[in-house]
Amino acid sequence: MIKVVRTLAVAAIVSVSLVSCREESKETKTVEGIEVTEEAQVEVSEDGEKVEIQDGNTDIKIKKDENGNIEKKKIDGENKDVKIKMEDGNVEKKKVDIDN
Repeated sequence: MIKVVRTLAVAAIVSVSLVSCREESKETKTVEGIEVTEEAQVEVSEDGEKVEIQDGNTDIKIKKDENGNIEKKKIDGENKDVKIKMEDGNVEKKKVDIDN
């Protein structure tokens, strides 16, 4: 009888721990190669050269050249700022600032 109770208790603990560690899926979308939540606010300039995305505490700014290629990306997060300068689809300069 004791073995049955122990086995059931261990099975219950294992099942609860597996359920609590499960990843919850969030609804996301991809805007200009950046994955953001469905609730993110996206603003595009009239000429389509500037895109601003606000997703929670993260602000993303994307600047395109006249051909529609991404020229600059700037991502301002809670503890991290990323600036990327691109030319012909290749990264020319990348700067990451992390606040501790």
